[in-house]
Amino acid sequence: MLDNTARQLDPEPMIQPEQPQPAITPQAIPAAAPKAVPFTVFERGLAFMAGALIVVMSLWCLFTRTNLATTQRAYEDMQSQIADQTTKVNNYKQAIGELSTSERLSAFAKDHGLSTTNGTIKRVTK
Repeated sequence: MLDNTARQLDPEPMIQPEQPQPAITPQAIPAAAPKAVPFTVFERGLAFMAGALIVVMSLWCLFTRTNLATTQRAYEDMQSQIADQTTKVNNYKQAIGELSTSERLSAFAKDHGLSTTNGTIKRVTK
């Protein structure tokens, strides 16, 4: 069997035909413009106005935050005063309720030599 499906390697290297190298031609790099374009009067004015607007808005924001904090503090102080007054009113109501019980009135009348008649005691509520 002389037929072999294996690849036969030739010891001679394969010679590739030489391809011509493309000629490199240096291209001139365009030089940057040496002179900058100056801003127009309108552009300078617009930039100044934008900067001034930013400064004014920053100051306005700062003052608004300060006023908001002051108002918040005043609101919390007022809420605290309202809570204190509500507590005082509730304490006074409780004291009035304790002082105006019929047992206390009877004891006071008995201590001072008076008599109480339940028909003459009037209770006023608001």
